[in-house]
Amino acid sequence: MSLTLTDLSRDPWLLPEVDRLIGSNMPEFMGWESPGNWRWHGMYEQYPGHQLCLVTGDGQLVAAANGVPVAWDGTPGGLPSGTDEVLVEAVDQGPPQRPDAVCMLSVSVAPGHRAAGHAERLLTAVREAAAGSCPRGVVIPVRPTRKHRYPLIPIERYAAWRRPDGSCFDPWLRTHLGLGARQLGIAAESLVIRQPAARWEAVLGHPLPGPGDYPLAGALVPLRVAEDGHGTYAEPNVWVHHAP
Repeated sequence: MSLTLTDLSRDPWLLPEVDRLIGSNMPEFMGWESPGNWRWHGMYEQYPGHQLCLVTGDGQLVAAANGVPVAWDGTPGGLPSGTDEVLVEAVDQGPPQRPDAVCMLSVSVAPGHRAAGHAERLLTAVREAAAGSCPRGVVIPVRPTRKHRYPLIPIERYAAWRRPDGSCFDPWLRTHLGLGARQLGIAAESLVIRQPAARWEAVLGHPLPGPGDYPLAGALVPLRVAEDGHGTYAEPNVWVHHAP
C-alpha cells in the first residue's frame, strides 16, 4: 500500500481523524480531564507541523504521531514528570527559544493496519525531522502496550522484564530499543486523572463502596479511591531517548 507522510500544518482537515484514531486506541477514561488532556488541542493549534500523519491515496488516515519541541538538558533528572507537564509547558509557555529535543507523546495506528511497520516509519520520520533542529533527538514517555495485563507489577520491574532471547518483554518498548533507543527512567505519574467515584463506577459497571485500590480495564496500575470519594488514576510511563 502506498502511503503519504503529511502533518496537520499541511492537511488540517485530518485533525478530527487524528482525534478519532487516538480515541480508538485508548480506554475511554484516558481522554478525561487531566492537565495535559485539557491542552491536547492546544498542541494541535500551536505545533501542527509536529503532528505527523500517514494517509492512503484516498485520504484515509492510517497512523499518526503527536509531539512538541521541548527544552531538555540531556540528563534523566532533567526530564519532565511526564505527559501532563510536557503539555502544560508547551501550550502555556509556547515553544522554547532553542528546542533541545522533540517529545513524542502518542503514536497511534488504525486497527486494520497494525504490524505493518507504520509505527516504526513514524518514529523514523520524527527522528529525522528532529535531527535538523533539535540536537538531543527525541524523548518519549512510552505507554507500554502490555502493562495493562500486569497492573500489580511495579512499572520499574515490568520495564526490566526480558524474553528468553534477551529482548524486552513489552512489544512497544522492544520496538523503541530495537531502533536504537535507550531507556532513561520512569515517569511515575505521567498523566493524572482525578474524578468522583461515581464517574469511575459508570465505566466499571459496579460500585466502589470505599477507599482502596481497584482494577480498571485498560489501566496500567489500579485506580486509587480516597476517603473523599474521588478516584485517581496516575499512569506511569517509561522514558526512552532516541539520540540524533
